Amino acid sequence: MNRPRILIIDDDHRHRTMLKDILSPIEADVSEAAAGDDGLPRSAGSRPDLVIARLKASSWDGSNLCPLFNGDASRKDIPVILMGSAESAEHIQQGMTAGAFAYIDTNEATARLVPTVEKILKKSPAHPSEIKILVVDDSSSIRQLLQEELAAAGYQVLTAENGKKALEVLRDTLPDLILSDVYMPEMSGLELCATLHGNPLYAAIPFVVMSSESDAGNMRRMMRYGVAAFIIKPFKIEQLIMTLDKIVSYEFLLLLKEKERLDGEQKLLIAGIASLVKALEARDHYTCGHSERVSRILAGLVEHAGGTPGEVERAQIAGRLHDIGKIGIRDNVLLKPGALSDDEFDHIKQHPSIGAAIIQAIPSISDILPVVHSHHERMDGKGYPQGLKGSAIPLWARITAIADTYDALTSDRPYRKGMSHDRALDIIDNASATQLCPDCVHLFFAWCRQGKLGQ
Repeated sequence: MNRPRILIIDDDHRHRTMLKDILSPIEADVSEAAAGDDGLPRSAGSRPDLVIARLKASSWDGSNLCPLFNGDASRKDIPVILMGSAESAEHIQQGMTAGAFAYIDTNEATARLVPTVEKILKKSPAHPSEIKILVVDDSSSIRQLLQEELAAAGYQVLTAENGKKALEVLRDTLPDLILSDVYMPEMSGLELCATLHGNPLYAAIPFVVMSSESDAGNMRRMMRYGVAAFIIKPFKIEQLIMTLDKIVSYEFLLLLKEKERLDGEQKLLIAGIASLVKALEARDHYTCGHSERVSRILAGLVEHAGGTPGEVERAQIAGRLHDIGKIGIRDNVLLKPGALSDDEFDHIKQHPSIGAAIIQAIPSISDILPVVHSHHERMDGKGYPQGLKGSAIPLWARITAIADTYDALTSDRPYRKGMSHDRALDIIDNASATQLCPDCVHLFFAWCRQGKLGQ
């Protein structure tokens, strides 16, 4: 019996050696290469049965490996395991969508690599005949073509002429994958995707979009809802089927379900913390809604600065939780209607550090830590809690400081009425370079001129 051939592609020699040692219990011929092109099989007789590739090597991106193999008919069925170290869910999903069969974190290689390799070598992914695909397109000829071709590939195929009809199908049958056009009457693919993303019953179903290269705007919007892949029109049926084969593979479905579970847990956690902040603010009608308003301004500024949908979403979270540390401030200080004494002010200045300690204990939202910890720092170094100065203050914290200042100026306080919009802008302008970041002030003014503040 021929021994299986395994190819390891990784720029790090030490990592390749480690993987070879881990794979030693498997009776296989293991070869290695430093980069994608070096390791490509040149003939059918020498082609590997399995490839293990680094998701992010120093000179290439492992997710590019799968299309490289798939461009050759003799290579397209070679399974690929991608490896990485604490990669983002977005990078993992990109690699999986590109055609990989599994992703393994380097830290889990000892425990997971051998079982995963054995499983892939011994059995193929879920058979197409077990998979239901819902095709959504307003063109009857495209629906018929896709139904015939996918059925010929072994899939069970359901069809719907628009998003509204697709929802009717979903009431009776849960497909394993949805393949949808974007522009359709009654309910578009974008509306369908958003609707399904908001329903826990359907959110984990992989959603594949058929779109054109000029449709980048809709692509970005649909990425917010975790779209599994984009098929660019015009496409070859072989390309489509190859992509669907990879997406419905056992490991990819597991990955999507696990990501959905983690996303759900994170949303519940964030919602719980945000509720605490709301309860905290509700005790004082002068600060009620402050964090939500700061969240909206911060997210708007990040979006105006060219932030990705994912960054805008994180900015919303950061804004909502920026004052979480006030949970640790005494009520007689936090709710005091008049001016604070020096000791009381020193006490309230502890809230960024208290908030940072809370956020630091929750790894899934640790990326918003700079906002929570540093939004009261000043450009001249006279802020708190660390006395950071200038560019040493994290960028998002500098932006949050402006959102925080604007809302404080325009909100009523026990000792004064809220200022007008124009008066608040004058004060913010005067505080530029001393208290507030000039570049961020410029960004805020540009955003305000577009009329976004009142939306």
